[in-house]
Amino acid sequence: MPKCLAKECNKITTYKNTKQVYCPMHLARIKRHGHLGLQTGFHKLEKLPHAIVDDYIRKNCNKLIDKDIVKELKRRGFEKANQWTVRYRRRRLGIKKYLYGEVKKHRAWIRMQAIKKYGNKCELCGYRLVVESHHILPRKEGGLHEINNLMVLCPNCHTLITKRYLNLNERKDIPDLQKKLIELQKSP
Repeated sequence: MPKCLAKECNKITTYKNTKQVYCPMHLARIKRHGHLGLQTGFHKLEKLPHAIVDDYIRKNCNKLIDKDIVKELKRRGFEKANQWTVRYRRRRLGIKKYLYGEVKKHRAWIRMQAIKKYGNKCELCGYRLVVESHHILPRKEGGLHEINNLMVLCPNCHTLITKRYLNLNERKDIPDLQKKLIELQKSP
């Protein structure tokens, strides 16, 4: 059986008549990293000064998700900060990403509260089988993920509002939108 050509590796290649000169482990390393072994020195994701960044991650990992930590680090002058470097440093520190799951749970809870408050049918057409939540003031424009900013819609009405066939600025506009929707349904 042919042996692996990597230094200090006594493993054999996969098959007797193979053209491969490396064992499966070293082949995978070449495919992943482009070289046989681990690089010495800093990992390519370790572009940030450890003392400052690690301390900031430790203090804020329970309050912020990685994306928000990156924004704050960039604001403080660390331009090389990105989501991957923060994630790498957080994992090297052994800090689990609990907050992200909590945020998801919170968002789902808010959606459920909106459905309880406004009913489990579309607020525009009354469709009951499938409902979605829609932000009245979009999050990218500063809208909060709160019950008062959510609206319960079916997928069709949600698409009409998202594609701007129907304009919704606040909850007071809902009766006007219901009338407009009825007119759209009657038109050929």
